Amino acid sequence: MAKNFYLVCCVLCLSLLCGCASTRMPEKRIYEDAIEQINSDKASCLLIVKNEILGWDLGRGLSPLLNLYDQSNNKFKDGIIVDKVIGRAAAFIVVKGEAKKCYGKIMSEDAKKLLEENGITAEYGLLVPKILNRKKDGLCPLEQSVLKIKDDEVDQALVAIRQRLIYLKKHPM
Repeated sequence: MAKNFYLVCCVLCLSLLCGCASTRMPEKRIYEDAIEQINSDKASCLLIVKNEILGWDLGRGLSPLLNLYDQSNNKFKDGIIVDKVIGRAAAFIVVKGEAKKCYGKIMSEDAKKLLEENGITAEYGLLVPKILNRKKDGLCPLEQSVLKIKDDEVDQALVAIRQRLIYLKKHPM
């Protein structure tokens, strides 16, 4: 497992450094490869821009997507996000970054609606009514943080998400 992860990291880094990703594979193939990375747990979130994987992260919850957003220097714009779980909270980040397309292995109905209302193509492996917490006994705490925020209040949603993440670090569930 560790060797496979190391190999994937090396291939991604080499592709980015030499620009091979854009010259060897068409966008559809890179997109399919990114979905495979998510499905095989080799990445949690990937950012594709102009036919290249510009960034990826491996972690739990919303943090990988937020890390990519924070480190992207506005490179989400017109990019493609591929992630494990896209709920309404994640959708707000994708909308704020102005991506053109978003894939979630699992996507909530609210996220799909929010993305599409903002002109972002929403694709998914499994569409679910809501994103539940890890115990599956209630709504995800990050989804709760944006529950009452209106669809057009994207900046307010990001503030609420960041505040909830700070709280969760201090008070793990």
